[in-house]
Amino acid sequence: MIGLPGLGRKRQEDVVSDITLRCNGVSKTFGESIAVEEFDIQVKRGQILALVGPSGCGKTTVLRMIAGLEPLDTGRIEIGGELVASSGRHVGPDKRSVGIVFQDYALFPHMTVEANVGYGLGRKGRGERVEEVLALVGLEGLGERLPSELSGGQQQRVALARTLASKPDLLLLDEPFSNLDAGLRERVRSEIRDILKAAGTTTVFVTHDQQEALFMGDLVAVQVDGRIEQVDVPERVFHRPATSYVARFMGMADFLPVEVLGTRLVTEAGPARAVPGFVPPDASPLFVMARPDDFVLAPSEDGQGIVVDRVFQGWAYTYEVELDSGLHIHCQMPHLLTIEVGQRVLVNLRRDHPQMFFSGGAAVPEVSRYGQT
Repeated sequence: MIGLPGLGRKRQEDVVSDITLRCNGVSKTFGESIAVEEFDIQVKRGQILALVGPSGCGKTTVLRMIAGLEPLDTGRIEIGGELVASSGRHVGPDKRSVGIVFQDYALFPHMTVEANVGYGLGRKGRGERVEEVLALVGLEGLGERLPSELSGGQQQRVALARTLASKPDLLLLDEPFSNLDAGLRERVRSEIRDILKAAGTTTVFVTHDQQEALFMGDLVAVQVDGRIEQVDVPERVFHRPATSYVARFMGMADFLPVEVLGTRLVTEAGPARAVPGFVPPDASPLFVMARPDDFVLAPSEDGQGIVVDRVFQGWAYTYEVELDSGLHIHCQMPHLLTIEVGQRVLVNLRRDHPQMFFSGGAAVPEVSRYGQT
């Protein structure tokens, strides 16, 4: 083991063992199609990692390789400090301490809840462990029921209880809420997150739903074309995206060209505000990212835009505005302000917080002249 500076041997072992899942340079191809390329991630014990990306970006392939259901081509996967997959090693799924919950739950329809949860457990202590996990997932007293007698949310909790019963080092959830309607999905995902945190289970949660990823994850990893584009805490992935792709994927975002006039950063929607000491790049065109709530909108015949569409969301309106340059932006305003389509408006960027700037598709580092971020 390579020594870590300033740490004794015992402390070094603690640091290493704190990582439940580590993927380094994992790649997978199917024929000439690259499904996963140079995938790197690590998840600490007890963390929930939300892996989010569009359909076809390789999320499920990553999950299958971690579970041992798919061999990798290059790279390595470690679970609980043990190497379980590399180009020359493949530990079978039954030999990995990994539990997986699929989209369809895969419950045995002819078996009771208790029998489903206890399936695969040894006889010794099985009844006690089944009672323990049913209590954990809030299904006490339902052990004698069949899956068909339960709601969709309850069936999902049975599938989760069955997986947790064997005390896996790592839990994998593959689009677990896709079969639930919108209202039930929000309630169930809150319940499931509470259960996972109460159990202290390290989890990789795969979804294509951005809001779901932000809600579920202690960490959010955005995957595109088989690669990790950014991994960070949910707040930074949303508010401080590393690339324009992440910014657009994680929520509605517009990019306005910026003209640098001395120390001023000027856009068609008024001045932009940077962090103190921000130094714009010398050559590449500069853009400022603005989400719908970054704008202030007001009716004005002297304004620089016209409302071309609006969407009522109950608590707010989202307006699509065409600026005089032809650029379209999106502005969210309280429902008490109603602006008709076709009306001219004055648009300004908010001045109460710094904006993010991008050049060449990547975020410009927020570093001052004195090296402070």
